[in-house]
Amino acid sequence: MRFRAAAPDTALLALSATEVWATRSFGGPVSLVFACLGTAALPLRHRFPLAAYATTLPALALGYIWFSPMGTLYEISAGGAARGRGILPRRTRRSAMAGWMSGRALLIGGCALLAAVVNLAPWPFRDPVSWSLSDTILAVMLSALLAVAPTALGLLASSRRELTGRLAELAASREREHALAAEQAVVRERARLAREMHDTVAHHISLIAVQSGALEATAKGPQARAAASAVRELSRDALDELRRMVGLLRLPAATARELAAGPGLAGIPALIAAAGPQTHGDLAAVVEGADGEPPAEVQQAAYRIVQEALTNVRKHAPGAPTRVRVERRGTELLVEVRNGPGAEPPAALPSGGHGLAGLRERAVQLGGEFAALPAPSGGFLVRARLPLLADGPAA
Repeated sequence: MRFRAAAPDTALLALSATEVWATRSFGGPVSLVFACLGTAALPLRHRFPLAAYATTLPALALGYIWFSPMGTLYEISAGGAARGRGILPRRTRRSAMAGWMSGRALLIGGCALLAAVVNLAPWPFRDPVSWSLSDTILAVMLSALLAVAPTALGLLASSRRELTGRLAELAASREREHALAAEQAVVRERARLAREMHDTVAHHISLIAVQSGALEATAKGPQARAAASAVRELSRDALDELRRMVGLLRLPAATARELAAGPGLAGIPALIAAAGPQTHGDLAAVVEGADGEPPAEVQQAAYRIVQEALTNVRKHAPGAPTRVRVERRGTELLVEVRNGPGAEPPAALPSGGHGLAGLRERAVQLGGEFAALPAPSGGFLVRARLPLLADGPAA
């Protein structure tokens, strides 16, 4: 890319140097000195286009040099004058754009006219000029060609560059529109899911809570009342969780504060207690860790892993002895739920088969690892390693 960008400058410099060498004996030592100065000014035309152009005018007037003045005139027409320091004022307001364009047009036209006049005028150091009609017409045509050709090519390059910039802006604008449309589609879909969850799941859970409350009031034995009370509490907790999820779905994006408001490590003891006397847990190493509490998203992922694992134990291995372990190991949080063989037949409950897949996605998004496999001693083992210092979700 660098070679391609430098190729035109190198070619112009080589042509100008060849032109100086070929005409070195035409105008004497003074013309040769100014011709060399004009060629030496070509590398500066990108940064100081007007100064380089002024340096080439004596060579144009005193000798037979065309390439160096044409190169600097092209640079001015292509917009180099506007990029040079101290040549044209920088204006960013749209109200000044028309005045800037008219000033640039006057500058380009004045430089082109000056080049034509300098080339046409008979200066004292040049040979006598014949003013016959044919010679005059030829001189005018050559001077016009000298001025018009690089000016037209420079304006063409400037228009092409401006068009490329406009096309890039248009492409960026279309990308922003597509991104906005996709975001709006996601928002609409999230709102639809929120409505469906509220209208169906919330309705049924509310009925369960009402019926369990009535059952608790009419139950005859303490064991039946305790079971009805547990169902009512679980239903109420499920409604709270559902309302929170519906609220998050109705937002454009869930912020860290909203995620932190969800269940974390502090809620795991309640899960263990609700699972029954056959379930035990060890959380002291995490809750009382010396390095502070884990991030909110890590805590929520650990809670969901334990919650789903205990739910699976109740569904597929009722009454199985279960142990929950959550501990900090260096920069990782280890979450492990291990259960033995079930003491009762599995409950005939509906299952979508997406629970473990969702837990794996949670762990991977945090940059961690997840495994769910049969335990060597029987039963099942769910283990996750969640990094505490993750830079962000894994791609």
